[in-house]
Amino acid sequence: MLKFSVVLFFPFTLLHAHISYDVPQLASMEFAGQGYLYPYPEECFEILKAFADSASNFTLCSIINARPIRLCENCVKHYVKFHDKYKELLNTAVNGTSCGSIFMSQDRLNVIQRHHDGMLGIWNTGNCNDCFIWSNETATLKNSTLKFYEKFNDTMQCIVLNINTDEKIVCEKCMQKYLELDEFYTTLSKDKIGVDSVCMDIVDSMNRTRSIWSKTLSCCNLRRTPEVVFLCCTGIISFLPILFYITLRYCAPIKDLPNVLKQSRFKQSFMRSIDSRTS
Repeated sequence: MLKFSVVLFFPFTLLHAHISYDVPQLASMEFAGQGYLYPYPEECFEILKAFADSASNFTLCSIINARPIRLCENCVKHYVKFHDKYKELLNTAVNGTSCGSIFMSQDRLNVIQRHHDGMLGIWNTGNCNDCFIWSNETATLKNSTLKFYEKFNDTMQCIVLNINTDEKIVCEKCMQKYLELDEFYTTLSKDKIGVDSVCMDIVDSMNRTRSIWSKTLSCCNLRRTPEVVFLCCTGIISFLPILFYITLRYCAPIKDLPNVLKQSRFKQSFMRSIDSRTS
């Protein structure tokens, strides 16, 4: 009985020793489907880690620059590196196998692709490419972008320097600068609105300036006087036809009009009767 127990225990011990693997080593290996394990190519894994770092930096930068929106201008370097590492992951091949095919489109979760598409969607939704001139993956601010921020800074500086004075004085001193900024902004967009075509950094800067100008400073009240005059003139002109018909209605010749009509009809009937008799 004792020999039988030893025999049973010995094969079990050997089997247990045969299947014990280091857990970290298994974590870096993929099951190929042919019944064996192999590690990922080191070159592909290094590119993946570099892509993860660039994605992390771009995410951090975009969140920090969410309000006020300066994502496009301040995060363009992180975006370029993030975009380059993604392309490198797709285009690099080791022993005839693409690194992208190893890490992407292998499961329903598809983490890498989802992260890339989500972050790229933020960049594209903000029309960030419109802020720059692109040449060989290098971004340079457009002249129109630089000119807008020049006018924007002049306007805001004027407001800040005069904010402690009377609001009317601020509006009067900065009116010309604000109008120039607003007029230049409308030239940047084909539809004069800019939501779908202008870089979001510029759109947000213009929206905040308009909010300060109209709500905080109430500078739009200075332009209401001409509008009131215009509306009064329009009302008077619109009332003139009504006044004309009222005047005609109560004018003396109008009162005699029914008698004139009666006399005219009587004359016509009289002449018809004479004609009928002569004929």
